[in-house]
Amino acid sequence: PTNIEKGAEAEADSSDDEDVAKSEHDVLLRRAVRLYKANGPRREVHHQGRPVPESICQKLLDLLTNLRWPAANQRKGLTSERYLVLQTNVSNDRFYGNLREACRELMQWADPEYYYSGIAVTKNFIASPHIDDRDQSYQYAMSLGDFTNGGQLCVEGWMDAERSDDNDERNHDHGTISIQAMEEDYVNVVDTHNRIARVDGRHVHYVRSFGGGNRWSLIFYDTTDRNKTDVIKSGIDLS
Repeated sequence: PTNIEKGAEAEADSSDDEDVAKSEHDVLLRRAVRLYKANGPRREVHHQGRPVPESICQKLLDLLTNLRWPAANQRKGLTSERYLVLQTNVSNDRFYGNLREACRELMQWADPEYYYSGIAVTKNFIASPHIDDRDQSYQYAMSLGDFTNGGQLCVEGWMDAERSDDNDERNHDHGTISIQAMEEDYVNVVDTHNRIARVDGRHVHYVRSFGGGNRWSLIFYDTTDRNKTDVIKSGIDLS
């Protein structure tokens, strides 16, 4: 965990019974977000996903624009106009069969070896910092639509770093600087508009607000133990 996450855990450990009714996951996430705010803005690292062929984008956009959404969102607690989950182990889906096929075409192009147990399909998902703690591997994320001025996917990451101890005057006098190991946490700001990116939902992640238009997103994930992978420490892998 990052230094801030460790601080969140320490604060949760010393709390009273105010959060008894909450799960440990929700408590730590809420406290981590509060600590992030208290520590001020962090470094941002900007990325662009891999451009998706226009033919695939247009097919997906046409299907999403005319999609028949369920009456109620299928994931609670997140800010999204619409939220649909497509489980992979479903056959003869008369409502979403065409969308499933278009998603298969996308992933066949992007990473034919990747197994996804489900697809989260959303419309106008914003903010909602969360962790997908049931994931057993990384995700693939893509967004489509006519949205403008924002809408990037933000994924927390961390890396090992070294810092100079500039307060060690004795070392300065002797011409040396003490180096201390530390962890730096930062935010990956990922452009997924008509692009696809491999990210790790086991980090805190969220979507930036946007100026106007509609934003649809597709998140491919795996909650099975079929192909478990380690958490991507940086939060993103564009290799």
